[in-house]
Amino acid sequence: MKNSSRWSIVFAVMGAAAFGSSFISKAAFDFLMIFGFAASSLGMLLSFGAMYKNERGKTKFMAVAAFFLGFILVWNEPFQVIRLLTWLRN
Repeated sequence: MKNSSRWSIVFAVMGAAAFGSSFISKAAFDFLMIFGFAASSLGMLLSFGAMYKNERGKTKFMAVAAFFLGFILVWNEPFQVIRLLTWLRN
């Protein structure tokens, strides 16, 4: 496991924690959703970089799995995403 794999896991965990916290804390919902999406996306990009470099191990797939689990979570709450996009527009 090299640096790309490690960092992809770190960012995926940070993104998942921010997504989970956003549904608990309504005061900082917008910031946590943006941070969670950005961290998950960065983790996924680092994971794809690890796949491209053919790094050993299976942990490089965990960040991509965490991103898609977050996507399923957002799929169940689609109005939260609309609320976030409306906030970004204003």
